[in-house]
Amino acid sequence: MRYLGLSGRILKRPDLQAPNQQQLSQWVLYLYDVLRYLEQQQIHCYRLPAWPYELLNTWPEAAEQFQLIGNYAQQAQIRLTYHAPSNVLLNSHDPLIRQYALTYLTSAAAYLINLGCDDPVIVVHIGAQYGDRASALAQSVTSLQQLEPAVINVLALEADGRVWSLLDALHIHAQTSIPVIFDWLHHQLYNPAQLNDTEALNYALATWPVQRKPKVHFSSPRTEIRLGQRQQLLLPTWHEHSDLANPFELISLLRLPYQREYDLMLEVKAGDLAIERARNDLQRFAPEISDVE
Repeated sequence: MRYLGLSGRILKRPDLQAPNQQQLSQWVLYLYDVLRYLEQQQIHCYRLPAWPYELLNTWPEAAEQFQLIGNYAQQAQIRLTYHAPSNVLLNSHDPLIRQYALTYLTSAAAYLINLGCDDPVIVVHIGAQYGDRASALAQSVTSLQQLEPAVINVLALEADGRVWSLLDALHIHAQTSIPVIFDWLHHQLYNPAQLNDTEALNYALATWPVQRKPKVHFSSPRTEIRLGQRQQLLLPTWHEHSDLANPFELISLLRLPYQREYDLMLEVKAGDLAIERARNDLQRFAPEISDVE
């Protein structure tokens, strides 16, 4: 079975809003309520909110409560994932920023491992380019090689669709064994090798060890024009994500031949409403795709 994953907000339940305060007790209650809701909606993949390091570093104070959260997720068959924030830069010129990235990933891995849930994933980007692709790529590899195996074992690499392509992520995988996420939109935006979608998808799927279920990302580009502060018209960039998944692009991805089952994270802004709409769209426009929930 290929499960659609929730990466955005929960809109159908206005009461389920992430706590504004950095108190672990509030987060424990929030995550428990979220998991109960996901179980009711039969959503089996969820991206945990990314915390600032100051909060992430305090999770051991509530380790037992978070283990209960992980136990609930496991019983409900909800896979928990995490996306490192944009300030986690593995290849920065500043050694202090690189060290922060390693420390953050180590803490995030300990947090997910403590949850005790099945097959956790922390997604991390390759980093910036700094005008020198080869050196930037080499620095990302060097930084990742400094991490403990327990951290490496929960990481997954994502190309950004701007300066790094799927092939760049595959290059890092070859030197670190970290699996690669196929991101549909990023691949459309930056694919200098002109890999077709089926090739790209299956190259990424093949990087995952047999005991881990691959993850794939899907998003549609935003198309709406916005008004700026001075009432000027602002055209969207194709890197901006839409509220809902374009059903025909989603179906194109799901119809691609694939070597292994994968979980598909919907990176769209409408969260649970987008998953509900995507499920309805699949039933309407592609009823033959019966292995997606």
